[in-house]
Amino acid sequence: MPTARRLEYVQSVERAFAIVEVLKERGELGIAEISAALGLDRSTVHRLLATLRHLGYVNQNADTLKYSNSLRFFDIGNSAQRSFGLGAVARPFMRTLAQETGEGVNLAVLQSYCMVYLEKIESVATVSVNVPLGAYIPAYCTGLGKMLLSGLPDEEIRAVFSDSDEQAVRGRTRDHLKLRRYTARTICSVDALCAELAKIRERGYSVDDEEYVEGLYCTAAPVHNSAGNIVAAMSVAVPHFGGAKTRRQTLLKKLLGTARDVSLALGWRG
Repeated sequence: MPTARRLEYVQSVERAFAIVEVLKERGELGIAEISAALGLDRSTVHRLLATLRHLGYVNQNADTLKYSNSLRFFDIGNSAQRSFGLGAVARPFMRTLAQETGEGVNLAVLQSYCMVYLEKIESVATVSVNVPLGAYIPAYCTGLGKMLLSGLPDEEIRAVFSDSDEQAVRGRTRDHLKLRRYTARTICSVDALCAELAKIRERGYSVDDEEYVEGLYCTAAPVHNSAGNIVAAMSVAVPHFGGAKTRRQTLLKKLLGTARDVSLALGWRG
């Protein structure tokens, strides 16, 4: 097996964003708590927090002296969503698909090698994952996530994912980059993941057959931009026990057509 090329990165930037992420997940924290969570020296954490605070990305509670992310990230998120515009373009197409099929329809993008829901239309008939918009969930074991990962080269997949639960990057374990087992069907090796992504590229859609949530069968299709790149993925999810082959083929045909329509609306020419 060829050795994966290491991705180039700046350590201080990675550590700064690690602090931002742990504050997002756990709320207000002190220097000692952040240090313990990330495996970084307190002096390093202190310097990075001072920089983030100076730039306006972190606030410090005057009473507890603990830190939290500032509303500047909220502004950035809103700006990114406005400029992206995917949700607004896709929403009417998704509503039509949900009405025609009676099933839940989802739209997601790839962020930090995780799958993030951008739009969701729920169905009472579908097994619910109860994941809010904007939440990060593993990409390698979801239909949407695998569809998005298929747009990346295998070299990059091998460089960022690990079979081992012991993978750590600069003292911080990246849980979403470990191929953790969620169900008996979850892909848990990089070789198997690359093989699955190759199949997805060939057939043009992905499937999650109870890989992340037991009882849930999900089919996902690519959404392309004007340059032909995969910028999002759209899925239809159905209960596993209700997914007869004929029914799944009908849903797949409608899903592929809807994803194509969204792509054309974004300027894709096919």
